[in-house]
Amino acid sequence: MRRLAPLLVLLLLAGCGDRVVAGHPQPPAPTHWERLADFPLPAREGPVLAWTGSEVLAIGGNPHPCPANADCAMRELARDGAALDPRTGQWRRLTDAPRDIADLAPSALVAGHLFVQAGDSVLDYDVAHDRWRTLERRVDPRQLVADGDRLLLVLGSDENGTAPDLAYDVRQARWSALPDDPLGPSYDRALTPTPAGLVLTAKRLVPDPGVKPSLVRAAVLDRSTNRWRTLPTSDQLGGWRWAWLGNRLVDTTLGGADGGETNNYGRSIPYGGVLDPATGTWARLPHAPKERTGGWPVDAAGAHLIASEGYLFDGARWHPVPRPGGASESPGPAVWAGDQLVVVDGMARRVWGWTPATGPFQ
Repeated sequence: MRRLAPLLVLLLLAGCGDRVVAGHPQPPAPTHWERLADFPLPAREGPVLAWTGSEVLAIGGNPHPCPANADCAMRELARDGAALDPRTGQWRRLTDAPRDIADLAPSALVAGHLFVQAGDSVLDYDVAHDRWRTLERRVDPRQLVADGDRLLLVLGSDENGTAPDLAYDVRQARWSALPDDPLGPSYDRALTPTPAGLVLTAKRLVPDPGVKPSLVRAAVLDRSTNRWRTLPTSDQLGGWRWAWLGNRLVDTTLGGADGGETNNYGRSIPYGGVLDPATGTWARLPHAPKERTGGWPVDAAGAHLIASEGYLFDGARWHPVPRPGGASESPGPAVWAGDQLVVVDGMARRVWGWTPATGPFQ
C-alpha cells in the first residue's frame, strides 16, 4: 500500500464521485510523464525494445516506413541500436546486428541474451559483452518467449502446416522440441509461461470459419512431467494479448463480436478475459470499459501493471493513460523498466518515461 496517502489527496481534489463502477474507468493514475533524453540514432519506426534490469535496449526498426495505402518498394532496415540508462538519462551505442532487424520483430530476453528473429535466422545479442552471433539452426518466423533459462520458439498458426514448438536452453546451447499439444491444428496460437506451467491458447482450425464463434481453447504443459493438461474451452474470442498478472493470465483486449447478420451468435462474446490455469477457470475482465475509450494507446505488460488499449490495468481497475504534451498521437513501442514505463517514439526520436503510483493498484 505504498504512496496511498498522496493518492487519496489527489482523488479528493479531483472530486468525491470517482468510484469503481462496472464499465466505467477510474481517473488517470496520479503521476506525469517525463521527457527523457532523445533517441540518439536516426529516425525509424518500431525499434525492438528490451529491459535488461539496468538499461533499455532499442535496436533495429524501419527507417523508411510506408504511408498508409501506399505501395512502397522494400528498403533496408536498421541494424544499429542504443541502450538507455534511466538512472543517468544517458544513451550509449551498441554494436550493430549482423542482419537487418524489422520493426517490432519478435524478441525475448533470456539469461542475459536478447534474441531477435530476423527472417529465418535467430540473432543472439550478448548484453554483457555487447556481442552478436547467429544461432546455427534456421527456423521459420515464430513468436519468441522467455521461460527461465529457455527460449521458446512458438508457431503462431498451423494454417500452412504443423511443426513442433521448440525450446533452446541458453546456458547449455541445446535445442529440444516441446511435446505435441492436445489442441490439434489451430491458429492464433500463443504460449505463455506461468507458475502453473506453459499455457497454450489457440483456436481450432475448421473448414467453415465464422459460422460458429471461434472460442479460445487452452492447455497447460507441466514442466516437471512434460505432459499436457487440457483446460475447459473459454467464452472469449480474442487471445491476442496474454500477460501474467499476479496469479492469473489476462487478455486485456476490449470489445467483442456477435457474428454479424449472416452468422449471428445470438449474443456478444468478448475478446478479452481472465484464466486461472491452475484450476482451468475462465472469467470476464473486471469492470472492462468500452473499446476505443482509453487514452494514449501504449502497449506493454509489466509484473504488476499492464498498459493496453489506452488504459493502465492493475488486475481490477482501469486508469486512462494520459498523453504527454508534444507526444505523437500514436506512441512508439514501450517497455517496463522496473516500475517505469518507457516509450520510444523512434520516428520523432522522443523518449518518455512514466512511473505510475503503484500502491493502491495492488
